[in-house]
Amino acid sequence: MSDIGDLHGVFATPLRWNAEQGILGRMLYNPDVGGRNFMEIELGSSAAKFAADYATRERGYGKIQVGLYDMRLTPVGAPPPPWPDDSDYKPAVGWWLWNPFFGELRLETNGALLVRAIAGLWDRIRTFKEASNGLQPVIQFTGSRERFVQQVNKTFFEPVIDLAAWIDRERVPAFRMRQITVQPPIALDSQTPFSALPDRSRERLNIPAELLKPTPKGALDHDLDDSLPW
Repeated sequence: MSDIGDLHGVFATPLRWNAEQGILGRMLYNPDVGGRNFMEIELGSSAAKFAADYATRERGYGKIQVGLYDMRLTPVGAPPPPWPDDSDYKPAVGWWLWNPFFGELRLETNGALLVRAIAGLWDRIRTFKEASNGLQPVIQFTGSRERFVQQVNKTFFEPVIDLAAWIDRERVPAFRMRQITVQPPIALDSQTPFSALPDRSRERLNIPAELLKPTPKGALDHDLDDSLPW
């Protein structure tokens, strides 16, 4: 979490989904060209697994055009931002993510396919007792699937995002420095403990055993123990 991250014009490292090619990546600033380069992240890999701050998730409206990036978001549960009365604004979501490979990244999008995938994931997370107990989800981008969009007569790709594990929010340095803005969902009798579900993630993803071992301690995770789900 940057000390100047709350200033206008300062952007956290963005996590992006390319719906035309079905690839995940992060945008890194390249001083040689004065812009950002898209760095692909392999789907299904440990690098595509993130702790996600469910306690600060946001939604609202966004407009992204050449030379213009405007996201008007408020915390889930708070009143939504006023509708900008501009047809170029679309429903948008915002989420803070973290992993020991890249540190903290910001996922913001008004892309319909990704908004729908994230909203569906939020709804699923709410059904688990771990969420009601204040734990934060660990998610993994595992693949993509085709979606034909009739309005533009074109096929795009939406991400497949799995719920991989849970983590105490206090164990993620970037999360614990940020104030909680969304309270945990109310516990319901119908909620299912995550531990009751069979874990077939390794079989499904065919992840080599060495990638499932804890990440060696380094600059990004020196204060976390070896039980992190990476």
